[in-house]
Order: sequence, then C-alpha cells, then structure tokens
Amino acid sequence: MSRLTVRNLLEDAKLVLQLKCLAGAQNLWKDVTEAHIMKAGLLLAGVERDAQPNSIIVLGQKEISYFEQLKGRQRSEPVRQLIDFQPSCIIVTKNLPVPRLLVTTCLDQKIPLFSTPLLTSRLLDNLESWIDENTRESMTLHGVLVDVLGIGVLIQGPSGIGKSEVALELISRGHRLVADDLVEIQKQHGNHLMGQGRPLVSHHMEIRGLGIVSIPALFGPTAVRDSKRIESIVDLEDWDPKKEYDRLGIDEQHRSILDVRLPLLTIPVRPGRSVATIIEVAARDRLLKERGIHSARLFHDQLDKVLSSRAVHPAKGIE
Repeated sequence: MSRLTVRNLLEDAKLVLQLKCLAGAQNLWKDVTEAHIMKAGLLLAGVERDAQPNSIIVLGQKEISYFEQLKGRQRSEPVRQLIDFQPSCIIVTKNLPVPRLLVTTCLDQKIPLFSTPLLTSRLLDNLESWIDENTRESMTLHGVLVDVLGIGVLIQGPSGIGKSEVALELISRGHRLVADDLVEIQKQHGNHLMGQGRPLVSHHMEIRGLGIVSIPALFGPTAVRDSKRIESIVDLEDWDPKKEYDRLGIDEQHRSILDVRLPLLTIPVRPGRSVATIIEVAARDRLLKERGIHSARLFHDQLDKVLSSRAVHPAKGIE
C-alpha cells in the first residue's frame, strides 16, 4: 500500500476533485492514507469528538453561512477549533467565499486550504472513492486468471508446465480469459481479491510454438473480461510417482494472498490427463460447496454409516 500525501490528492485527483490551492502550498507532505473525512459543522458543534490528526475537514454551505453570521472576534474561536484538530487539509465546496481569517490562519499555520466548485455531497463521494482506490493493497503474481462458470480461477505453476495451454483449452470451451502470464491483484475492502491483466498485454496469450495471440480476435469479445474476483487457486506441478496425492478431497488445502485465504487445488500434470476438464469440474464442485454441498464429505459420511451398520449387525456366517 503506497503512502498518500496531500500533494497526491492535489495532483492525482485534480480532475475529479477540481481543487484550487488557496493556502499552505508549501506543506503538502502530510499523509492522507489513514485520513478520515470530517464535516466541519459536526466538529464545531462538538458532535464529532473522535477526529484524528491529519483528517480532511470539509466546509459546505452551512459552515460558511455560520462563519458569515459571526462578528469580529467571534470568528476566531471556530477557526482556532478547526486548526486545533491538526487537519491534513481543509476543503471549501461550491466555490463559496472563504472567510479571510481562515485563509490567513492557514497561511500562518501552513495548513493546505483548497476550494472546489463541487457540491459537498459530490466532493465527499469522490474523495472517499479516491482514497479507497489508492489505499488498497496490491501485488503482481505469475499465473493465468480465467473465469470458469463464474468462478475466478488463478492457475499457477512453474514456467513451462502448460498454464497458458490449459487456459486456452478452457477458453475454447466457452470460458473467459482475464489475464495471462502476469496477474495484477488488488485487495478490495470486504476482504476479497480482484485480478486483472496489464493494459499493454491485456487479453493476449503467449503459446509456445505459436507465439502471441489475441483472444478477442480469435474467439470474439465475449471470450475475455477486464477483471474478476479470485475465488480459487489451481497449482499445476509435474507428476511425481513417489508423491501421495489426495484422492478423497475431504480436507481442503488453502493458500493466502495478501492475507486472504483461498481454496487451493494441486493438480499433477502428466501426458493423457485433461487438466482443463479437471479445472472445469473443480469449478462446478466449488459452486456446489458454496451451496453447502460437499460431495467428498457426503460420500465419507455415507460410508461411515454403512460401516457402522455392519459393525452393529454383522453378517451371519454360512452354516
């Protein structure tokens, strides 16, 4: 998660927030990564008592009207209250006239003060969206991300194992490619992961012996999608005859990405195995599990019942 400052707010979100700096331009280094957005009216009324330092304070029509009603020295007290909260910046909406005392105080205290033509509600929405978008954890992993029956399957494994070829077979069966080779993963609020490809190579695949191919050109625009929530991981590995592979599937494996725990399926690859079919069946099985139907455990429970029944009522010997 990258560090965000008031300068980022001014530069990166300039078109979205339409900010104009009125004071404190020399002090744009303050963090806004963990900033809370506070309405000045709530602070001045004493309703919001948990304001954190570096919060963003927003003044709208009601707050400016309140300042205009005050006379002389009365204006200094609410200005002092706002400054005492040590905000990362102060934003006045709707291009409202900014009280002169607020401007001079922000200049003196080196607190960034901005004006915007946006309505207060629109500014708050855009500001929250910008902070949310820029404070999400992210990383890039090698692999292929495919939408299989609505399940986002991240296919991983060593180079040359056949990840792209398996994905290509899935696409030929009507499933959809999200990203090949490099998958950009972003942790969304709500504790789930969204994956997408890099813009330059988006929706292209490298197939050894064939080269770079465009999936939309070959299979049509419905064969791809820009992003997909990652719900399952498939790890391909070379078949090891000495290794004991899971044959029941009662206990699930998991792998964590950005501290999000995802179900993991390890598939050994060898000639004659249709890995694409296995992944397709795994996606169908995942859909069943989301409905509370766990085939392996149901089979295990039925087997236990049969064995228990035979233990209680053993078969009679032949006379």
